[in-house]
Amino acid sequence: MTRKGILFVSESRSELSQERVGAVSKQHPNLRLVELRTADPLGTAETLQKAISSISLVDAVIDVTSFRREELLMLLEILRGIDSSKRRNCELVYVSAGDMSDPLSGKVTQCRSVVGFAGEVWPSRPTRLVVLMGFEIPRARAIIETYEPKHLILGRGRQSESINDDLWRKNDAFFKELRSSYANVESTFEFSARDPMAVLMELEQEIPTLEKSNVVLAPLHTKLSTIGVGLYAQRHRNVQVCYAEVGAYNEEAYSTVGESAYVFPLTHLFSQKS
Repeated sequence: MTRKGILFVSESRSELSQERVGAVSKQHPNLRLVELRTADPLGTAETLQKAISSISLVDAVIDVTSFRREELLMLLEILRGIDSSKRRNCELVYVSAGDMSDPLSGKVTQCRSVVGFAGEVWPSRPTRLVVLMGFEIPRARAIIETYEPKHLILGRGRQSESINDDLWRKNDAFFKELRSSYANVESTFEFSARDPMAVLMELEQEIPTLEKSNVVLAPLHTKLSTIGVGLYAQRHRNVQVCYAEVGAYNEEAYSTVGESAYVFPLTHLFSQKS
C-alpha cells in the first residue's frame, strides 16, 4: 500500500479510463489525482513541473509504464533539473508489455516537438530524421511526411535486447516495410528495447556529428528506448525530439501485461553529463 503519492491522469479520459482510475484510487486512497490536458503540451509540462515540485523525491518510485512518450520525455527533463540531493534514491519503474494490439491507435492529428526538446533548426541546413521504429507504421509515415527529411536514418529493436521475440518479429516486419517505402534512407541501425543507457550510446555511434544538419529524433518504440532518446537529446541540446499525437488509442486491447519489470535509479540514468 502506498503511503502517499500522485496519480497522473488525462483530463479528457474515456469512460473506460475513468473506471480504471477509480479502481486504482480505491486501492490506493492516499494518491492525489493530477489531471493533464494532453492536447496542451505547455500546460501539461507546467502541471507536471508543479506536481513533481510539490512532493519529496527522496526514496521515491515513479512508475512510467502508462506515460505517453511525450509526457515521459517532459518528466525526464523536469527530473534532470532537480538537484540530485532532492531526488536521492529516486527510481523509475517500467513494466513490460506481453503482446500489442493492432492497431494501437487512431489517426495522427499533429506532429510537434516535445516541450524541453525543441533543439535548433536552421533553414539553411538539411534535416536528418532518426526514427526508432516501433509498432505503428502510420505514426512513422506521418512524422516523415511532416519533416520531409533529406536524410532518413531508421532503427529497429535488436532481437537479443527486445522485450520478447514476438514483439521483435512484429517490429522487424514494420521496419522492413517502412525501409522499402523511402529512397532517402541514409543508414539503418539496431538499438536496445530495454536499456536506456545502451540506446544513448547507440545513438552516439549512429548519428553523424561532423556534417551540419537539423537532427530530429522520433522515438516510436518502447518507453525504455524513449528514455534513451531523451538522455541523448539532453546531451546534445541542438537535437530536436518529436512526437506524433493521435486522436484515440485502442484502450480495450492496447496490450497485455508482460513478465518483466525494470528499475532504473536516476543517479544511474543521469550519471553522464549532458
